[in-house]
Amino acid sequence: MQCSAQIEADVAILHLQGRLDAASVSEFRELAHGQLRAGHTKMVLDFSHLEKVDGQALAGIVSFYRRLTVEHKGRMAISGLNPEVRLFLDRTSLSRVIPISYDWKDAVREVRR
Repeated sequence: MQCSAQIEADVAILHLQGRLDAASVSEFRELAHGQLRAGHTKMVLDFSHLEKVDGQALAGIVSFYRRLTVEHKGRMAISGLNPEVRLFLDRTSLSRVIPISYDWKDAVREVRR
């Protein structure tokens, strides 16, 4: 998996590419926690180039989401889901907890509210 961060105004957009799974979730955690340490409490996870997400990666996302929203009073949204990843998030009910947007620009507007 490849991951990079982009700052748009006061929002950190984490662009993820490839497969987010047990083998790569540590890369996501490192990037996300690094942005949090830098003071970014509004984040967007851009999944538009993500092929697959597994259960361990989902646990890492949920854990980070809780830390961001509870401990740091932050906000997060996910954007750019392909149909397979969207179905996975719907089945696990994560799409009911974390806002989902069509693209990262819509997600940025969502977390800035």
